[in-house]
Amino acid sequence: MKFSPFFISLLIAVFASCAQAAIVLPRDLSDADQRRALEILGFGTAGKILGNPYPLGGYSGIEVGLSSEYVPIDDLASLGSTTQDKGELNYYTLTFSKGLYYNVDTQVYFTPFVQGDNVSSYGGQIRWGFYEASFFPISFSAMIQGGGANFSNLINVTTIGADLLATVNIENLALYFGGGRVRAIGKFIGGPGGITDNGETTEQDSVEDHGVFGVNIRFNKFFVAFEIDRYSDSVYSGKLGMRF
Repeated sequence: MKFSPFFISLLIAVFASCAQAAIVLPRDLSDADQRRALEILGFGTAGKILGNPYPLGGYSGIEVGLSSEYVPIDDLASLGSTTQDKGELNYYTLTFSKGLYYNVDTQVYFTPFVQGDNVSSYGGQIRWGFYEASFFPISFSAMIQGGGANFSNLINVTTIGADLLATVNIENLALYFGGGRVRAIGKFIGGPGGITDNGETTEQDSVEDHGVFGVNIRFNKFFVAFEIDRYSDSVYSGKLGMRF
């Protein structure tokens, strides 16, 4: 099936207007600073659902979308040597999903090259819809995800996690919520030009509970989705997509 010319044109227009994702990282980070930076950037860039968790279904189920994600960085700016880069980090990701079997989906995502090399992320997830109620429009699914992110080649993050989700479908509206656990591992570069206070390259590891709430609104084959992910900080994101 061909992609809608309108949808492709819209994606191109959004890319053309995208400012590069930019972030100024503080220097001289202590171990405590590094752990806090990992909480902000690691969990903040972990994989998102941003869509209807109801299974795509079969070999023909496909979804493509463009998401905009917002990570709060006020606390990051106050770490180490501090910076003036406060507010939110906003970056974009492209997502592609495919139904493998009747109730199993897979998704990959990555930041487009047009944003430059200051911030990049990539990853994937597998979702299994294991139960659908017959007496109420609710379904349940399990998801595992893994990904990575790079910030100015100074902080490299890897995340893995698992969630249980409930989805309520009412005509063209889907509400989903759930939670699980996510692990983030961060590598902080030392040496000349590095960001650690002792000049050595170090690694930090953190595990947190994850809560998620989202809404998906469908317009024929198109949809918009909005999501809040809760760790030690709240992360907000939105997505424009097409499912068929």
